Amino acid sequence: MKPVFFGFIGFSGVGKTTLIEKLIKVFTGKGYRVGAVKHDAHKFEIDYPGKDSYRMKHAGAWRVVLSSKDKLAMVEDREKEKSLDEIKEMFDDCDFVFVEGCKLGDLPKIEVHRDEVGEGWYIKKGVKDIVLVVSDKRYDLPVPVFLFDEIDRIVDFIESFKEHEDT
Repeated sequence: MKPVFFGFIGFSGVGKTTLIEKLIKVFTGKGYRVGAVKHDAHKFEIDYPGKDSYRMKHAGAWRVVLSSKDKLAMVEDREKEKSLDEIKEMFDDCDFVFVEGCKLGDLPKIEVHRDEVGEGWYIKKGVKDIVLVVSDKRYDLPVPVFLFDEIDRIVDFIESFKEHEDT
């Protein structure tokens, strides 16, 4: 079985990460293996000065892998950003993968919305493949709209995609 990918899009501060965190807890509690991707449009550091891996990377290593019996992390210089398709290949052992960001990626998307945050709606700006909206209020939109506290309904909606993909 191949994993089902869902993008979570919305303006900064609307609650994408909080929603994803809640969903991961529910799905893993049901026995699913869940992966997550955080797309960051800014430069980022996962390491910090003084740590051996940071020192190796900043000494000029092109790739540094941190490995232990229960975790693996990699920092690699890139000449260009990996495509979403290339990243998807890294999750072939997962049931679901939640991708925060990548609003233009080719995958079903859940728009996370709060009136007091952001500049309107991506669904109304023509962003493709939005299949669900999660919001703090009910709206009349061309896709289902669930409230933030309707986690069970959101889970059922996402699971229905898995069932559809597996048939």
